[in-house]
Amino acid sequence: MGMTVKEMYQMVLDMIGLDSMPEDSGIVYDNGKEVKKILAGIDMNESMLMIAKQLGFDCVAQHHPAGILNSHVGDLFARDHMKKLMECGVPANEAYKLAHANDVKRSQGMHSRNRTMMHDAAKLLDINDVAFHTPADMLAEWYTQKRMDALMERKPDCTVGDVIDELMTIREYKEALEGQQPEVWVGTKDSPAGKIYVEMYGVGAPSLDEYIAETNAGVGTFVTMHATPDVLEGLRKLNKCNFIVAGHMASDSLGFNQILDAWEKKGIEIVRISGIV
Repeated sequence: MGMTVKEMYQMVLDMIGLDSMPEDSGIVYDNGKEVKKILAGIDMNESMLMIAKQLGFDCVAQHHPAGILNSHVGDLFARDHMKKLMECGVPANEAYKLAHANDVKRSQGMHSRNRTMMHDAAKLLDINDVAFHTPADMLAEWYTQKRMDALMERKPDCTVGDVIDELMTIREYKEALEGQQPEVWVGTKDSPAGKIYVEMYGVGAPSLDEYIAETNAGVGTFVTMHATPDVLEGLRKLNKCNFIVAGHMASDSLGFNQILDAWEKKGIEIVRISGIV
């Protein structure tokens, strides 16, 4: 029992409730053949395509979107970041300016990228290749936010330590490699959490200015995948919010595993490697 690549693609769309696929995700290469066995990983490259072909896999599934040809990923970034800023209570005019602040920089960043490498290798090897980035991150965020909402409801005075404890009941965070489990990077475990907001999808992490705007709109504790030193330094100086880094590989796995699990239920054999917890 197997599926076509197009059927796998439609399943992902149905899971996230969208009519069209986010610009950073989709089909890298479809040879039209049925998929019965997938080699899946957070990061995959041409060597992984070769390994998959040699071991008899029909398809490679990757989370990070190497090989996606769409040059309009910046549009997705701005659209999703504006939506999330407004969810936090940032006024639309301010949210728009923050989300679109680096449009030109993002567009220019795509100008020199090699966007055909994975597609060409998959075609040469005659093996299917799909990449689902934002959909997996959306699923991870929704799942984690639901858990945080439940925590705030049953314990309105919860602390940052309570947030960490709740995250550690999620398998992917509990089983993450040593040094990659959830940690408090701004604030302390005994600090009141306040309003907890999970930031996991949107192509890339918010800027410092976005985090400051969301903090000023009422967010008390952020739960995210990763953060740059400038964001951490800026939020420490702001001295208003708490910041929890849940972990990149574990968070990616939390979302991507939901997609892989759905395909497995359709009878596809899946082998997980390359960062999947």
